[in-house]
Amino acid sequence: MSGLTRSLDGLVRITRGISRLAARLIGLALMAVVLFIGIEILLRKLAGHSLPGVHEYSGYVLAVLSAWGLSHTLLERAHIRIDVLHGRLPALSQHTLNVISLLALNLVAWMIALNAYPVLTKSLANASTANTPLATPLWIPQLLWATGYCWFAFTTSVLGLRVLAALFQRDTKTLDALIGMDNGELGEASTREESR
Repeated sequence: MSGLTRSLDGLVRITRGISRLAARLIGLALMAVVLFIGIEILLRKLAGHSLPGVHEYSGYVLAVLSAWGLSHTLLERAHIRIDVLHGRLPALSQHTLNVISLLALNLVAWMIALNAYPVLTKSLANASTANTPLATPLWIPQLLWATGYCWFAFTTSVLGLRVLAALFQRDTKTLDALIGMDNGELGEASTREESR
């Protein structure tokens, strides 16, 4: 294994760890939103009062969740993939399709990240606030949202570099473990290693 490959493996591990931490934090935020929505429903039914901002902040949490969750989902190979033809193709064709799909995803991720930035800068320049009684400065949720998409673009790039290195080394085990449809031995080994 070359030094570049070891460095890329380390970078994939770090990226996976940060993505897992972000997924756990946003999962806790989502559970808090569910709890507050439940309390708000009970208060409205029983006392005729409601908690201000619950719906507004739940929308922010869902937007941030969608942005930050993409990286973790990609690294865990949990995105929905429709396997109509893929499983019937020879291994070389499967690997080719997997690499093409990752590179296409990388392109899309960078397009989203680059288009999220102007939204944030416009809100900062205009000192935009939510059109709600709480008047939340929009740059706060937009910063978290845009950062999530930037992290996703970075993650697809890191994974893309590692996959290209595996492709040039003809390392099919690594290709299967990182972007294949089935759980490869390398993926299981890295999961066991990280759980220690």
